[in-house]
Amino acid sequence: MSVPSTSDPAATRPDLLGEKRPARFSQTETEVWIGLLETHKRLTRALNAELEAEHGLSLSALELLSRLSAAEDQVLRLSDLAERSGLSLSRVSRIVDTLEARGLVERRRCPDDRRARNASLTAAGASLLEAAQATHSAGAHARFFAQVEPAELDALAAVFGRLAPGAARSCT
Repeated sequence: MSVPSTSDPAATRPDLLGEKRPARFSQTETEVWIGLLETHKRLTRALNAELEAEHGLSLSALELLSRLSAAEDQVLRLSDLAERSGLSLSRVSRIVDTLEARGLVERRRCPDDRRARNASLTAAGASLLEAAQATHSAGAHARFFAQVEPAELDALAAVFGRLAPGAARSCT
């Protein structure tokens, strides 16, 4: 894919802060951007398929269980779970329905708001979460971390730390 050079000043546009930015990607930017998107897509598909096959969980379900596990008393309001996971409330509700049917979470009335619902992690959910996290971690190591040199990993950590500050802390 041939991409026009971004060195031409006429090929820039102001960004949200009013700073001039290239209107088109350079060849290197194209390789990085498409590489990032394609890597994410391939990893997500492979890790999701592995979790589904071994534990009957999607990556989204794993994330919801993980966020419940990390929450105070392992309970979160569904709307908070949606906000923290970046999923829509309707999607969270559908996933929680499935998890509840399997006995992995319980849905309860929110004591502070009778209209709202909380989800709480059950002992069975915590047990499955531990096994699924081990599978996920092993898959991520084999498919991603084993392919990246330590210096590259440090560089990626710096870049993602700048682009999504605090994101890793929100998952632990």
